[in-house]
Amino acid sequence: MLPRKRSSSLIFFTILFLIKSSEQYSSGAPPGACIDQTPKHSTIQAQSSPPPYMITTSASQVRQGDVINVTVGSQFRAPTPIEGFILQAREVQSPDTIVGTFVKIPDPELTQVVTCRGPNDTATHTTPEDKPPQTFQWRAPTDFLGGIAFKATIAQTYAQFWKNVESPVVEVVTPDTLITTSATIAAPPRATQGPPTIMQPTPKTTPAPLDVIYQGCADTKLCFGTPPNCVQSGNCKAIVAVFVAGDTYTFEIQGTGNPKYVAAGLSKDNKMGDDSAMECVRNDNGRISLFTSWTYPKSEPYVRRSDSPQDIVQLLESSTIDGKLYCKFRRDAISTVMGQSFDLTTNMYNLMVVAGDSMKDADRVGFHSLAYESTGVPVALSTVGAPPAASKLLLKLHGSFMIAAWLGAASLGIVLARYFRQTWVGKQLGGKDIWFAYHRILMVTTWLLTMVGFILILIEVGGWSSNDNNPHSTTGIITVVLCFIQPIGAYFRPHPGTSKRPYFNWLHWLVGNAAQILGIVSIFLAVYLPKAELPPWTVYVLAAFVAFHVIMHVVLSLTACLAAARESGRVEDFPLKDLGRAHSAVERSADAPFGAFRKHVLGVYAPIILLIVVIMICLVALAPIGTNNFMGA
Repeated sequence: MLPRKRSSSLIFFTILFLIKSSEQYSSGAPPGACIDQTPKHSTIQAQSSPPPYMITTSASQVRQGDVINVTVGSQFRAPTPIEGFILQAREVQSPDTIVGTFVKIPDPELTQVVTCRGPNDTATHTTPEDKPPQTFQWRAPTDFLGGIAFKATIAQTYAQFWKNVESPVVEVVTPDTLITTSATIAAPPRATQGPPTIMQPTPKTTPAPLDVIYQGCADTKLCFGTPPNCVQSGNCKAIVAVFVAGDTYTFEIQGTGNPKYVAAGLSKDNKMGDDSAMECVRNDNGRISLFTSWTYPKSEPYVRRSDSPQDIVQLLESSTIDGKLYCKFRRDAISTVMGQSFDLTTNMYNLMVVAGDSMKDADRVGFHSLAYESTGVPVALSTVGAPPAASKLLLKLHGSFMIAAWLGAASLGIVLARYFRQTWVGKQLGGKDIWFAYHRILMVTTWLLTMVGFILILIEVGGWSSNDNNPHSTTGIITVVLCFIQPIGAYFRPHPGTSKRPYFNWLHWLVGNAAQILGIVSIFLAVYLPKAELPPWTVYVLAAFVAFHVIMHVVLSLTACLAAARESGRVEDFPLKDLGRAHSAVERSADAPFGAFRKHVLGVYAPIILLIVVIMICLVALAPIGTNNFMGA
């Protein structure tokens, strides 16, 4: 019989051995760890400190079906030993999806390849012995395009392990893509004397990989986004992509700026209405849902889901990352919505993509406040590339004409009529006093530009359109009505000296100024319309115009008061005094006092106003400029 003390020691070490062999999974990660990559080490938690390990790849791009090298190693010059690990390639947009296969392992006595969700999709250890850096060969899938990252949990000891050790993103591209970027395989680190030194990361010169939705837009799928030309640069506010394989139609839609929804529509024209729409919606609880809906032209409700079958689409993936809302789904090749057949295999459609930051109610999306665009012509969904957007020529002409009318012509015309009646006395143009001749020319120009601009926008939108979130159309139509009636009243004005002349003067002044104020307000509101695509700082240009315009009015008003005081000895006159008189002006043979000063002020006012008008028209014509940063009424 063994002594009691020796027997107890033997039992203790036997228990320790059994515990080690039963919990460390020395032959590899257990099956339950392959999904969440969490070791089943009792209640031991992963380390929260930065991991001493890194994962590197031999290339940042790989063609479908090709092989690259993947190395699991240490970040230190003195290698940190690896006792155990589990390594997988996962989709960037859908981190729970494991892709590709490992086709070669460095040492069968130390590592192995196992099956988690697909054949040979996971690499792990076979023994708890310390291991040097391990390099595997991984084959890219042939049925996937987009970004992947190699993700691992790595254990230094039984009680020390780090989760979510990731490689840089690797882009899986088509077989005919020219590979232009690569990364060097990490060489096994050499041991050095002294404490380990952390290696400084080398600055990367390769651009950040595009979101998965942009990958393949040039050669495998149809992509359309807003603003124009954003697909090539990968910075669309909203984008829809269609990938066709046989009779399977896979859609992807994505919106940026933390949208409440992003949607795509199939239309027979480039106008909203009578369209089959597909909505990717972020609910208040954070869940993402996919719906189909039908849009109505110019009548409530503009969008209604109950009129569209919901089983014609099947959601495949969804995410909301860094303010980007993303949905990937399939749509039936042939479906019927509101009695209309949508045959994606034979028919061509205008693609629409929109995004908004609000909902009207639980069953309807709100106004497309973040993005709106439509293709210029119908396209076959099997087309590859990025089709052009609908022309915005009429929209840009409308904005340019209104700016020229109300910031330029109207402002100068009103200033001449208000402050220069007693300037250039005795000089005429076309048989009329100079101030009146130019006032009439400028106001007729305002009228013509406004009417033409109004007709252009009616043609562009196909009729009356309103926006619950922006009253631009309401203030605009009031401006047009006031502008239209102004010359009619001027044509029938009473002659100077008659008793009704003062009433006309006041009415003419009131309608003209109201029209200009509303016109400027409408231009301010237009800056916030998604269709305008104007940079947010446009409001500062408009604010500068208003401030300068007001300052010049104050200066000219004070000048008029001083002129009246010099003539009458009193300072109680004001520039609008003539409105209440039967005669529109006092007869005189010379200019009123300070005439030269008024001319100098006009010489400053007119060029600066014209400069601001030119700047604003350029912003409209060249939009979108510096923008950064469908539904619905």
